[in-house]
Order: sequence, then structure tokens, then C-alpha cells
Amino acid sequence: MASTKEIKNRIKSVGDTQKITNAMYLISSTKMRKARRDAEQARPYYQLMRREIRRMFAVGTDLKSRYYDAAVDENVKGGRSAILVITADKGLAGSYNQSVIRETLALTDMSDEYTLYIVGDYGWRFFRSHGSNVDTSFEHSMNQPSLAMARDITEELLERFDRGLFDRIYVCYTEFTGGMTAGTATHDRLLPFDRDDFVPEFDETDKDASTVFEFEPDIETVLERSIRSYLVGYIYSTLVNSYSSEQNARMMAMDAANENASELLASLELEYNHLRQNAITQEITEISSGARSLKRKKGQKR
Repeated sequence: MASTKEIKNRIKSVGDTQKITNAMYLISSTKMRKARRDAEQARPYYQLMRREIRRMFAVGTDLKSRYYDAAVDENVKGGRSAILVITADKGLAGSYNQSVIRETLALTDMSDEYTLYIVGDYGWRFFRSHGSNVDTSFEHSMNQPSLAMARDITEELLERFDRGLFDRIYVCYTEFTGGMTAGTATHDRLLPFDRDDFVPEFDETDKDASTVFEFEPDIETVLERSIRSYLVGYIYSTLVNSYSSEQNARMMAMDAANENASELLASLELEYNHLRQNAITQEITEISSGARSLKRKKGQKR
């Protein structure tokens, strides 16, 4: 049985750990609110770019572009794929990182050849240690994603796609669902575009579906110049969603750790009080026994 000193030291250790987990909870809460605010501010631009591309697909029914291929079947294995994987820089976020890793591994099984472009130190360490094909020149931290970071990633991926190194570009990330959930790990195809991802958004009351537009110098050129800005907005959205999901998952993990620490502290304090009470009772018993013994000895001497 542990002594009162050992239990007291353990109570102090658990209390110190609880202070750390509580601080991490508050920090993650602040970071998540900031990330969601940044996402809301960038959303109008992203939606406008998507609307313009949607308009081009609606007008240019015979549109041809190296960024557009309606024939790509997601369910058919094959091709050379570049996979942008968004993880956290560290753990202590529940199942957040492992969910993205599982989604990525499932996607790699659908490609004959693949290269992973990883954002976040956790994913980097995992895939490198498991022998996956990781682009070692691609280094991006997941600490406070920004539009500048999204632009850099877009330029790197587009440059390789334009050189014909890949047939498809995917992104594996975590969709922020709100509430006390860790988000949903998913993947999207960035390139080539699928017309069906845009055109169905039109309805009969949408003026863009029937209005005639002119594009200079031509619709293909305008589309290719618009794609870079669209992809920047799209990748920024996945970064912010993943970052928000990470902070939310870490909040949940730290909240659970705080609750467990509180329960453990209550149990340790109860055990400490029992031991202390037993020690006091034993001391009182020994004193009483000693007093009775002395009293008997005095009586015998008389």
C-alpha cells in the first residue's frame, strides 16, 4: 500500500498535469475561433470564383482544357496521383491524425503510382517511417494556415501537373462539422475538374444558366487563368477546415483528460484521507494503550 507521502506527491503531479491540459484546451479554443473567422472572411471570394467557373462550364459546352476531364472515373484504379495530405504538427488530438492517415492509405490503393505531399509534421513522420512515397522537398507546417501558404502549395502542385508528372491531384483533409466532434476525414479531386461538380448547381431560376457571356481572348484561356485562383481558395478552405477540426479534436481530448484528472484526484484524495485517518486512529490507539499500560504499572508498584 502506498504511503501518504507517495499519494500526496501523486496528487501534486496529477494537479500539475491538469493545469497543462486545461491550458491546452483554452489555447485550442482560441485558435479554432480565429480559424473559423478567417474561413468566413475568405468564403465570399471562393464562392465567387466557383460561380465564375460554373458559368464557364455552363456556357462552354464543348470546353477543352488540360485541367478538365469528364472521363476520369473515381472508381477505376490507375494513373499517377499526387495526394496532398493535411495532418497536424503534433498529436494529443484524439483520432484526428489517424482518421486522415486511413483515408490517405485507402486513396493510395486506387493509384498505380502516387506521391504524397504532406502538410503537418505528424503525417510526415508517419508516412516516412512506413516507407510511403513522400516528396521530401515539400515542407509545410500546419501552424496557422494562411492564404500565402495556400498559394505556395498551389504553385508547387500546378507546376508538377503542368509538366505532366501526374494525371490526378487529390487532397485528403478533415471537414469541420462543428459541435463537439472531431470532424470527418475525406478526400476531393482537385484536378482534373469534373464538369458535373459545377453544372448541377444551376437551377431553372439561375440567370447565369441562360445569360450570354463573352470571354476574351477565349473561354479556355480565361478558365485556365481562373483555375489557379480557384485552387488557392479551395486549398485554403481545406487547410482551415482541417485546422479547425484539429483544434476541436484537441479541445475534446483535453476536456476528457481534465475530467479523468478530476476523477483521479477525487479518488487519490479519498485514499489519502483514509490513510491519514487510519494513521491518526492508530496513533490515538497506541497512546491510549501506552497510557493504560503506565497506569497499570503504577498501580502494581503501590
